[in-house]
Amino acid sequence: MPGPREQAKVSRPQGTGANRRMKQLGQGLLFTLLLYINSPGQAEDRQTSEYNIKAAFLYNFSSFINWPEQSPRHNDEFELCVVGNDPFGKALDTISGKSVHGSLLTIRRLSSAETSDTCKLIYISKSEAGRYALLLSQIQARPVLTVSDIEEFAVNGGIIRFKLVGNKIRFEINVDAAERAGLKVSSRLLSLATIVREDRLTAR
Repeated sequence: MPGPREQAKVSRPQGTGANRRMKQLGQGLLFTLLLYINSPGQAEDRQTSEYNIKAAFLYNFSSFINWPEQSPRHNDEFELCVVGNDPFGKALDTISGKSVHGSLLTIRRLSSAETSDTCKLIYISKSEAGRYALLLSQIQARPVLTVSDIEEFAVNGGIIRFKLVGNKIRFEINVDAAERAGLKVSSRLLSLATIVREDRLTAR
């Protein structure tokens, strides 16, 4: 028969596994924010370092954003789609197969002319700078997280835009675009971002 001390230990509420995972993810994202892009001599090496970090960000974004319950599922997969030229190389392979909201994260690479109804997160490459507005118009009514490096992407209706501040990777979030897509963004993630409300910026 356990004594009062042992009983107290048994009855003390424990954090759920989901809460612990969220805390770990939060710590991982905060750590990622502190990383600088390495600056070796070769531009190709710098890009590899940059997109390794951005691949980790994409996974963290997907974990800190909730999709509506009625959002369509495809074989219990969470599809991360890259539209246009893929700058990530093998970096996305490091997050493929991870769990996102109970679904298996899979990577799809689409050409400029392709669209997909099953993508939950779409990264729009810089190669699509001349047509990304058309892409956004095609998916604006759907629960899809859009991410890009393209200048003024978030101001013009994209949800998240990567930007470089010195050698650090930062990001903007268009909260109005996220709301239109039916996506709920964690306050933790918002606290790390420059907030965009259509064509107005909240400076950070």
